[in-house]
Amino acid sequence: MSGAKFIKLSKKYSGFIFTAALLIAIAVAYLLSHKKKITLPYHEGFSLTEKLGFLNLNDTVEYVGIEACKKCHEDMYNAYMQTGMGMSWGLSDLKKSALAGKLGMLLYDEVNNLYYQPFWKENQLFIKEFRIESGDTIFLRTEKLNYIVGSGQHTNSHLISFNGYLHQVPFTFYTQKQYLDFPPGFEGMANSRFSRIIGAECISCHNSYPKQVDGSINKYSEIPLGINCERCHGPGELHVKAMEAGFIVNTLKEADYTIVNPKRLPHDLLDELCSRCHNQGNSVLKEGRSFYDFKPGMKVSDVLDVFREQYENDDDAFWMETHSERLRKSKCFIKSRNNPDVKPLSCIDCHFTSSMKHVGSRQTPIDTFRQKCLNCHHEGTVQCKENFGNRNSVGDNCMTCHLVKTGVFDIPHVVISDHYIRVTDKWKIPVKSTSEIETGAFLGLKCMSSSKVEPIIKARAFLYHYEKFKKDISLLDSAYLYLTQYKKEEVIKYLIYYYYLKNDFSSVTKLVERNKSFKADATCYYQIGQSYYNLGNNNETVKYYKMAVKLEPFNLDYRNKLGTAYIVLQDFEQAMKEFDFIIKENPKVSQAYNNRGFIYLLSKDYKNAEKQFNSAIKLDPDYLNAHINLVKVYIAQGKSMLARFYLEKIKKSYLSERTIMELEKLMSY
Repeated sequence: MSGAKFIKLSKKYSGFIFTAALLIAIAVAYLLSHKKKITLPYHEGFSLTEKLGFLNLNDTVEYVGIEACKKCHEDMYNAYMQTGMGMSWGLSDLKKSALAGKLGMLLYDEVNNLYYQPFWKENQLFIKEFRIESGDTIFLRTEKLNYIVGSGQHTNSHLISFNGYLHQVPFTFYTQKQYLDFPPGFEGMANSRFSRIIGAECISCHNSYPKQVDGSINKYSEIPLGINCERCHGPGELHVKAMEAGFIVNTLKEADYTIVNPKRLPHDLLDELCSRCHNQGNSVLKEGRSFYDFKPGMKVSDVLDVFREQYENDDDAFWMETHSERLRKSKCFIKSRNNPDVKPLSCIDCHFTSSMKHVGSRQTPIDTFRQKCLNCHHEGTVQCKENFGNRNSVGDNCMTCHLVKTGVFDIPHVVISDHYIRVTDKWKIPVKSTSEIETGAFLGLKCMSSSKVEPIIKARAFLYHYEKFKKDISLLDSAYLYLTQYKKEEVIKYLIYYYYLKNDFSSVTKLVERNKSFKADATCYYQIGQSYYNLGNNNETVKYYKMAVKLEPFNLDYRNKLGTAYIVLQDFEQAMKEFDFIIKENPKVSQAYNNRGFIYLLSKDYKNAEKQFNSAIKLDPDYLNAHINLVKVYIAQGKSMLARFYLEKIKKSYLSERTIMELEKLMSY
């Protein structure tokens, strides 16, 4: 056998009624019933497994975790755990953190007047968020951190778990420059503090697959520590059982089809394996797919399509995770794929080569990489035109000139190797930072995962990009153009999304009322509910919020919206149930405390109202609604001097708020 050939059964065998799952079950039973060195049965010259491909990719095979691999592959395990992938995710302790031993580093958000200071308490990393006024600390919030994302080769970012609900915190340590700054997306006026949700899209590439709670977007019952073996080799249950049964294959002679060996994949599918996480951007899932569905041996486009922004002059403006796209631009790659006499260039020619036994790039001698170049560009065939002085100054390292180290378009303070292999003088000039990269005019979105993309996928890409990345109305126009290629009833969910993003709520509700029987997902039901809310139809608001919550009961934002709608209907009992549920699930949601306080205020339970509003402000010092509600409590209790004092305090931060003026009028009576 020559490896995993994903071939179809010939007509001679097309009459077999066995399903792939049944054949796999037969193969597994055969494996488990033999305790000696065996091979799977052949059928007229063809291996059963060769017809089916790698058996462990069947949906019935479970993931077993990296510790199961360690039992037999300890040397590889120990080497792999020192790589960037092996160290991609860990606990926020001294062993993992690049901040270990560093004290007193301070980060200031000048827009919101907030300071952030990481600090150690024994082996545990914490973060202080505080505000200073006239030399006094007027606000302080301290949180224990749970996880660190990033190997430390470029960054350490930090996550916090509130009862399994995972959020990013507002500081990143950029290890190359030893610099503390905000994570990408938190800069300027975008500091979301402790509320940025870490969902499946993020965690499915930065870590091994977790156990996500059904009906949630960021609650996890189990989170692994680091990208493990199974992300590249596929689920390991079948392989482990085969080994325990004594089924051993001499892999120097033939493939072991109980586990994927990436180097036995066809080169196009090997590219796809690396591209799943090293060609990142705006990801659009196929219908019925999740971010956890990709397995080695699949195409990325089987699960999702990935888009990035395209500019007039973006040849030197590349993103942190567009390595695959950059490599494919290289002449080395193109020529190797078009020349049958040359071994096709792939990622594992330099990364995780079999001779290196899963050793990372930092531990790999430079000569190993250089030799990869010289296999084709050997002396006498292609002469290096650079002078010997410059070559010797960098150890005659081909990568210095041909894999330029430079800044990236989307992350500050980071320098990486551009995988666009080329002859260029870019290495001779100072490294550009993100802010210095000139790209020219924005042209639109480019799909990096497939050359053939259905219009509906393109439409969704433009809608997502508008909502998540770039509020450019041309994106919505493009989305609508693609949606018009379908009948309305075929794309009603995405037409609703389009009108919702345009704030055209009447068009949303008209679509719904004309198509009452259509089924949607939780996001769509939420958008419908929010549209009815903005139009003042409270009964329909509750109806659709409830439908969203039914599908995603652990989406606390949807719960909060439903509770607020119940308040409008003066159904305080049902509203309180929603807010109680939220606080029980995650006691750090300030909106739930504020809304509970508002119910107490309406019920004239001022003591409990004040307590709830203060709880909200303790979590969020700039929560204007909670401040205003607290003033209302003081006014209702006849504490006019306290109300006046507190109101003056608020006005220092919210001079332009019309609500403040209305409260002053209220106090004048």
